[in-house]
Amino acid sequence: MNEQVRPNALASRAVRRRMRTRERIVAAARAVIARKGIDATTIADITTEADVGIGSFYNHFESKERLVETLVAQAIETHGVTLDRCVAAVSDPAERFAICVRHTIRMADHDPVWAWFTVRAGAYLRELESGLGVRLIRDLASGIESGRFTPRDLRSSLVVIAGAVVAAMQGRLLGARDLPADHLIAEQLLRMLGVPAHEAERTAAVPIGELEGEPQRTTANGGAR
Repeated sequence: MNEQVRPNALASRAVRRRMRTRERIVAAARAVIARKGIDATTIADITTEADVGIGSFYNHFESKERLVETLVAQAIETHGVTLDRCVAAVSDPAERFAICVRHTIRMADHDPVWAWFTVRAGAYLRELESGLGVRLIRDLASGIESGRFTPRDLRSSLVVIAGAVVAAMQGRLLGARDLPADHLIAEQLLRMLGVPAHEAERTAAVPIGELEGEPQRTTANGGAR
């Protein structure tokens, strides 16, 4: 009996060790890309950060591009699922939209590494109809169907929304002093979508709490703010 269990136990440990190595590579890549950007990041940078050999990298990913695709998909989907939970009980498409926009912009404060990664990975999001874009299109379609939104052109609206959110995140990450508050950006986007000015102002200004699972930003000395 012991002779049968031992090979299984060894195999199980090997699988766990392999998964831990993969997780280290993924975490290292996310951190390095957040600092340097995708194009400037090399596989050697990633393996050095993860403290693994080059061979270990290729045991898990055939190229840097494949790893980046994995990272983008994970980062966007995780945030998207969290947003879904956050607005599950909100029926108004305009309010749902404003909440999602504001929480996404605030990720620059709550999780700068995630935000920098997302901003710098933008060039790899080849289509808006992926990741958060799927949810954005869904919510815009719901708003159009209900008559809440009346955009002149859906595709151009998607481009403007994505550009505004990414620019706002980047501005926060860079410490821009005159950057508009997240609710003002959400308000302008709602107005672009055809929501009357007074309704856009009211809807965008609805108080929102912390996103579920959203970490507090830490200061240089380790304190929360």
